[in-house]
Amino acid sequence: MTGYVAASVFCAVIAWWWGMPLGERAIAIIGPPAAFVVVVTIATAIKGREWIVFYHALFAGAAVTAALGLVTGSPHMGRLLDVAVLGIGVFLVFGRIGCFHVACCHGRPTRKHGVVYDARHVAVGLWPAYAHRPLFPIQLVESAIALGLVVAGVLAAEDVPGRGALVFAEGYAIARFTLELLRGDPVRPHALGLSEAQWSSLVDPAVCAAVWPSPATFAILGGVVVAAGVLVARRRSRALLLAPHLEELDKLCAAIAREPAGARRDSSAGVGVSCHQLPDGRRDWVLSCSHAAAARAIAATLWPAGEVIEGRTPGIVHVVI
Repeated sequence: MTGYVAASVFCAVIAWWWGMPLGERAIAIIGPPAAFVVVVTIATAIKGREWIVFYHALFAGAAVTAALGLVTGSPHMGRLLDVAVLGIGVFLVFGRIGCFHVACCHGRPTRKHGVVYDARHVAVGLWPAYAHRPLFPIQLVESAIALGLVVAGVLAAEDVPGRGALVFAEGYAIARFTLELLRGDPVRPHALGLSEAQWSSLVDPAVCAAVWPSPATFAILGGVVVAAGVLVARRRSRALLLAPHLEELDKLCAAIAREPAGARRDSSAGVGVSCHQLPDGRRDWVLSCSHAAAARAIAATLWPAGEVIEGRTPGIVHVVI
C-alpha cells in the first residue's frame, strides 16, 4: 500500500509537470493498478496461493495504458507510457522492500554477511533449509536499481516522450536477467535452464526493439539473447544448483531419513542420495553426481555444518553430520 500511494503521488506530480490533460492522467494512474489487481487475481487462482510476479504487472500495466490511449485517441502515447511505466517502477521500489521483510524473492546463501531469517519466515513460506543462514539481500539491490532506473527514466523523458518508459524497461531487463543468477527462492518455474523472469527479460527488449527500433534497442536485445543462449547451453550442469533442484534433493533426504538404512533416491537431474548410520551416531550422507564440483556445492547448501569428504570415486561426496 505504501508503494501504491507513493506511485500514485509520483504519477500525479510528473503528469502535471509534463502538462498532460486530466483524462490522460487518469488513464496512466488508474490503468496499471487495475491491471495489477486483475493479473494477480488470475495468477493466484491458477496457482492456488498468492502469486505476485512483477513482470506480469509491468506487461499488463503497459498494455492496458496503451490500449486505453488508443481507444481514447490520445495524441500523447509516449507520455502515457512514461507515466505508467515509471509509476510501476516506483511501486517496485517499495514492493521489493516488502519482499525483503517477509523473506520472499530472496538471494542465495552467502558465507558471511547477509540477511538472516528465522522460524517466523519459515511459517510464511521460507524454505526451512535457508533459515538461520545469511542470504544475499537481493531484494534491496533490486529496489535500489529500480529507484535509479526511475530517476534515469524521468531525466530521459524530459525532451523525448516515451524515452522514459524505454529506459526503465531496457534497464530493468538487463538488471533482472543478471539478478536472477543470484536468486535463491525455489518456487519460481524454470524452462531450459532459464527462470520465468529471464524469459520475460527476453520478451521485454524484444517489444522495445519492435516499438522503438534503433541500434541501441537491437544491441540490448542481441546481448540478452546471447546471454540466454549461453545459459541454455549450460543448462544441464546449472540445473544441479538451481533452487528448485536443491529443494527437491532436500525433500528426497527427508524421505530417505524415514526409510530403512541404505535406501537411495535419485533426483530428476540424476543426483543420487543415500544415508548410512555411523557407529559413533553420526550420519553419512552420500551424494553421487557426474560433476564433482556440483556435488560439493550441493553438500554445502544442504548441510552447511557438515564435514564434506571426497569419495574414492570421482563425483562421490560424503557429508558427515
